[in-house]
Amino acid sequence: MADNNRDSKGSPAPERDPNGFVRQLGNVMDLPFVLVGSVVIAAGLGYLLDKRLGTSPILTLVLGALGFAGGMYELIRRLTRKSPSGRPTGKPPGKKEHGE
Repeated sequence: MADNNRDSKGSPAPERDPNGFVRQLGNVMDLPFVLVGSVVIAAGLGYLLDKRLGTSPILTLVLGALGFAGGMYELIRRLTRKSPSGRPTGKPPGKKEHGE
């Protein structure tokens, strides 16, 4: 009788992964905005300072390049960030790192 009861309940619900597909998709969809946003904000600030100080393209180019560098740094930092389980978020779960 106990066996029939167990079969009637069906299979147990799968465990939820805290770094599931939707969360990862959201993180990936955010990355272009981080890079483009940092360049646009920095170059825009450089443009305004150029207009005010009369230094035409110098500050726009310098701050635009700094914005690009900052955006790339943030992009790489987000892509290599480790999940709570201790593995990088972009790494498939079955693979192990060297030394594990």
